[in-house]
Amino acid sequence: MGLLGLAEILSRWWFNYSLQFAFEYSGYMLAFIMFGGSAWALNEGGHIRVNLIMGPLGPSARRAVDIFGTTFALGISTYLSVASVRYTAKTYELGTLSFFPSETPMAWPQTALTFGICLLTLALLARLIRLTIGEATEKAVNNENLEEAPL
Repeated sequence: MGLLGLAEILSRWWFNYSLQFAFEYSGYMLAFIMFGGSAWALNEGGHIRVNLIMGPLGPSARRAVDIFGTTFALGISTYLSVASVRYTAKTYELGTLSFFPSETPMAWPQTALTFGICLLTLALLARLIRLTIGEATEKAVNNENLEEAPL
């Protein structure tokens, strides 16, 4: 995505010519990176958490709230996965094209987006299973160089 943006900038600067597909494909890549990276970030413990609710709770209550939150997120993610698969299948069926000059078949970027959403759903399911059997849900994070921000 960065290289595509750089190519657009350089082609405008040197040749006074715009790469018509650069903006379109950068948007597709951004959506894929966002959803594709969410599953990885969930496993790594990279999502932002607000410890306002979890902080004062004991270990068993914290685990129960975590199971509830993960189950809720899994429900939403499953709905999005099913809807995205159906929508992508319909796009394949209809042969929908992008409104940009490149006329990219929309099924291609939608397939990548659907793949990312389905990965997030599988990651949430794996997290729920790990919570249920009592395993660690995230990789250990080294917090020794991190400081907590004052309120």
